[in-house]
Amino acid sequence: MMKKITLLFILTIACSQLGVFADSSYSVQPYPTPPGIVCEVTGVDYSEDGTLYICTRRGDVWAQKNGDWKRFAYGLHEPMGLLAGPSFAIVSQRPELTRLVDEDEDGTADRYETICDQIAMEANFHQYNYGLVKGKIAGNLYGILSCSGLSKPDGSPASANGFSPIPYRMWSYQITPSGEFRPWSSGLRTANGIGKSPQGELFAADNQGDWVATSMLHHLEEGDFHGHPAALRWDQDFPYPKDPESAPIGLLEKMRKPPAVHFPHGELANSPGSPVWDTTDGKFGPFAGQMFIGDIVHPRIMRVALEKVNGQYQGACFSFYHAEGLKAGICRLAFSSAGELIIGRAGEGNWGRGLPGSGLQKIAYSGTPPFEIHRIELQSGGFLFHFTQPINQSIKLDPEKFGVQSYHYPYGPNYGSPKTDIRRIIPANIEHTANGNAIRMIVPNLQKRKVYQFNLPQIQDVAGGTLRNSIAFYTLNELVKN
Repeated sequence: MMKKITLLFILTIACSQLGVFADSSYSVQPYPTPPGIVCEVTGVDYSEDGTLYICTRRGDVWAQKNGDWKRFAYGLHEPMGLLAGPSFAIVSQRPELTRLVDEDEDGTADRYETICDQIAMEANFHQYNYGLVKGKIAGNLYGILSCSGLSKPDGSPASANGFSPIPYRMWSYQITPSGEFRPWSSGLRTANGIGKSPQGELFAADNQGDWVATSMLHHLEEGDFHGHPAALRWDQDFPYPKDPESAPIGLLEKMRKPPAVHFPHGELANSPGSPVWDTTDGKFGPFAGQMFIGDIVHPRIMRVALEKVNGQYQGACFSFYHAEGLKAGICRLAFSSAGELIIGRAGEGNWGRGLPGSGLQKIAYSGTPPFEIHRIELQSGGFLFHFTQPINQSIKLDPEKFGVQSYHYPYGPNYGSPKTDIRRIIPANIEHTANGNAIRMIVPNLQKRKVYQFNLPQIQDVAGGTLRNSIAFYTLNELVKN
């Protein structure tokens, strides 16, 4: 028992320092905000001509061109996402999707045009309309409706739980080119934002809460059920529409599409924002095609490297940036044409935990390649770790010295859940590969629906440098078929 407690203590200490480092590859830098406003950023996007647009929770849209900010639109109802175009922007505000058009091209929107107002809404503090991305088919738009907040009987402040009093709360949705609202996938508690991969697939990160054991990344396909049963009251085919949370847990588990990635609560994320993909062609370093996502509570940017196994997404997540200077409240991200990661921060209410949680920052790549675990590839009987640089093959890879463990997040109605069934794993074998920039780890008895956590502090590059982030988490949903 003492050995187990000591191991968990060591792992906890290691995880509490995820990504805290002196960094020669990336630096966080201030980014000027529009003067004289509280800049709670809830949407960030670039138009084709390089103009940066932001929307704020307080109802404004601002545009920055040639370094100067100008208010593009105002008077919106808590917009939570935006898409920029030449001389227009589309925002997802509480009651509708709205196109803001600058007809005379003077930098200010002249026409506010309703795209779709088929979004049910009532007076409630938590009825966010998160968005916004374009679909594969021209004209299609996608967003997410959050759960509602239910007032408490004793008159104390409302809490954000899963109650869904009006249609299609806790669903992702599609807006067709004709402006029709179509429900897309269900069971998202409060997925703060939506992202589209370079392949045109939709993803969103849900926040820990009731029925959500820890924050998690979902792949959104039409008809998917992501886990929160309160949303199913709007599914006409569900057999328990009046009280979906009373449905047998086995039925719900069978319906549920497992998350592609779990973000361990408190170690990586408490309240993740919307994902973006590195499409900078190397301007941001060696992570082309990988996902980046921030967190409202922690001053942290995470990196996700997905793979598809048996048709299902799963993969690894890492702390990417958690160094001095980065601030909490990270809600939206976007890459500039120069390859900088623009950070929009919105520390609204409880999200910011009293920290300065609003404004803009950016992360810039210095050109010095980082030494990182690039991705983890599941193989039959183990994992292949790919690194961003060749590793020192003279170092003996002792399985006893690798910090490996597995655990599970149970599915159920509780508000969050600790890790369960935590097991220390000693790899059967670890070996260098012939190409010099990977290691193969043989792990006995791999199991589905587990998170595998790795700590690789002893890995060095050929110059003797250690990994910038040595801890990784791999969500295993499917095993490789022999």
